[in-house]
Amino acid sequence: MDRVTIRPASRLPGLSPTIGLALVLTWFTVLCFVPDPRPLGAPDNAVTAIAKLTGLSEASSRAATAIALRVISIGMLGFLVTLGVSRRPLWQSALIGFPATSCLAVASLWINHGYFPIPSQIKLAIVSAVIGVAAGLALRKSLVARVSLVAILCGLFLWGIPHGISNDLDRSARITGQHVLAHVDEIPAGDDGFAQCIAVAFRFAAENSVAADPVHANQAAILALGVILGDEHIASVARRSLDPSHHDAIRQLRQKVTLRGRADLPRHFWVSASLTVLADGNRSISIGVMKELMDSNPGGSGFSFVDLVADRAGVLFARAATADETSATSLQRSIRDGLNATDYCPSISALPEGISRDEFQSVYGGLGGEPTKRIVDEIKNRLRQCRALAAESQEPIEIFPKVPSGAGAIE
Repeated sequence: MDRVTIRPASRLPGLSPTIGLALVLTWFTVLCFVPDPRPLGAPDNAVTAIAKLTGLSEASSRAATAIALRVISIGMLGFLVTLGVSRRPLWQSALIGFPATSCLAVASLWINHGYFPIPSQIKLAIVSAVIGVAAGLALRKSLVARVSLVAILCGLFLWGIPHGISNDLDRSARITGQHVLAHVDEIPAGDDGFAQCIAVAFRFAAENSVAADPVHANQAAILALGVILGDEHIASVARRSLDPSHHDAIRQLRQKVTLRGRADLPRHFWVSASLTVLADGNRSISIGVMKELMDSNPGGSGFSFVDLVADRAGVLFARAATADETSATSLQRSIRDGLNATDYCPSISALPEGISRDEFQSVYGGLGGEPTKRIVDEIKNRLRQCRALAAESQEPIEIFPKVPSGAGAIE
C-alpha cells in the first residue's frame, strides 16, 4: 500500500502581521500630521497635471486634485491594512479591513483638523477607505502587485502635497519678525501703528536688499507681518512653526494696531498679502470671497464689502512688493520716503456689510448682480488711489476670483 503524506495547507503570500502593523501605524501618523489636502491649498503642479489630463477649469481642477489626494491618502491606509492581514482568509481580511480602516480614517481627520470631521468629510473618508480595502483584497494573491501599488500611491501623494517655503525665506521672515517685535513699544496705536509696522519691516528689508534679492526681502517682510498682524496660522500654511515666546508681543501689537479705524482689517490685509506670497493672488481672492460668503450664512457676521476691500488691498500690495526687482525696490523707496495707512487701503465709507445670504441674493443679485458690479467698480476706483498699490494700478483689478467665461465672473 502506498504511503499517504498529508501536508499542511500552504500559507497565503503576504507580509508578517508585525511589518503590516508597522506600515499602517506609520501611514496613519503621516495622515495625522501632514496637512489635509484642500482645494485652495492644492499645489500648482498637481492642479496643472489634473487640468491637462481632464480638461477641467482651474477651479474644478483644484477641487478634483484635493479629492484625488484625499482618496489616495485614505485609500492607501485601507490598502496597507489588507496588506497586513493578507495571510488571513479572505472573509477575515474583509471583516477586519473595512471597519478598521474606516475608524482609522476618521480618527486621522479628527487629529489632523483638531475637531471632529463634518458629515461630508466622514463620507469621503469611508468611501476612500472602502476603495482601498477593496483594492487590497482584489490584489491579495500578488504581493509584488500590492507593494508596487503602495509605492506608486505613496509617491503620488507625496508629490501632490505642498512643501512650504524655503529655509532661506523662513530664516529671513523670522529675523524680520523679530526686528519688528523688538520695536513693539515704539509703534503707536491706531492706523499710524499699521503704517509704522510696515515702515519698520520694509526699511529692514531695504537694508538687507543691498546684498540680497529685494523680492526675497519683501517676501520675508510680508510673511513676518502676516504672522504678527494677520494670523499665526500663516506659519502653518508655510509648513513652519511659530516661536511661542513671541505670543505676548504679537498680542500686544494686534490689540493696538488698526486700519481705517478698525481692528479686524489688518488681519484681512495681511492674511491676503501672505497668501499671495505663498500661493497666488487669485487664490487669495478666492479665500476672501469664500469667507465672506460663509459669513453671510445664518450665524455668520454677514457678507462685507469692507472686508473685501482690505483683502484686495493686501493682494495688490503683495504683488507690488514682489512682482520683480524694480517693483520691489520702488516700493521700498516709497515706504522709506513716507506713506500712511490711507496709502495702503482706501476709504471704506458707505460700503455695505453685515449682509445676510438671502439679502445678498435678493438685493444685490449675488456675485454677478448689477448692484454688486456697481459696488465693485467703486472699490476698484478707490484702490487705484492708493500710492502703495500704484505699481498694480495699471493692471486689471479683480475683486472676485477669475472663473471660466460664462460663469458670471466679474472681470
